[in-house]
Amino acid sequence: MTKKVIVDYRTDPEVIKELNRLGFDAVKTMPVKALYYEVNGHSDMQFHFTGSKAICAPEVYSYYRKLLPGIDIISGSKKIGPKYPYDIAYNTCVIGDHVICRCEYTADEILSEYADKQIVDTKQGYAKCSICVVNDNSAITSDNGLYKLMKKKGLNVLKISPCGIKLYGMTGFIGGASGLLDKDLLAFNGDLTTHRDHSNITAFCRDAGVDTVSLSRNELADIGSIIRI
Repeated sequence: MTKKVIVDYRTDPEVIKELNRLGFDAVKTMPVKALYYEVNGHSDMQFHFTGSKAICAPEVYSYYRKLLPGIDIISGSKKIGPKYPYDIAYNTCVIGDHVICRCEYTADEILSEYADKQIVDTKQGYAKCSICVVNDNSAITSDNGLYKLMKKKGLNVLKISPCGIKLYGMTGFIGGASGLLDKDLLAFNGDLTTHRDHSNITAFCRDAGVDTVSLSRNELADIGSIIRI
């Protein structure tokens, strides 16, 4: 099966070209009308991949069924709402045996898939956006609450500055600007060296046995995560 990643439909062509060079087909999202423009194509707002199957919002189910033949796709029971916390039903972050989300507003189908894992409830519902997963025990975030929560769970966490990631005039998140392409390769949407904490990020990933790759020469930008299928 061809290696694929899900990315925002507005992703920079330079990034798409680099993903292709690395051996990945980039499947673009479709915009979700209920969401505001800045995030209406963010994959982590509409699509969750467990590693064996995908769970997506009902609004985009037919779209992904056509684009991802051979992938077991489930239509979630919760539609995406226009405002927080009704827009986070599919914004779940998995780090090893830890599943981080705001449970009350998360799609039941996602919670059911992880019944054998430790569900970690968080007030920060944008868990996938806010957390860059490095490996099964390591992560990066700029969110202080998530940092403390993950440290309490025994995870290895790097806290970085909340600045330096674009999102159409807003401040983006490190999770939304990145994604694991393989267990030992973490990709960034833009040039990692444009972030003030790039040296710490690179060293942290290296210590975790993970290489980093910048997908363009532009400033880091939040595109709603790069989701490997």
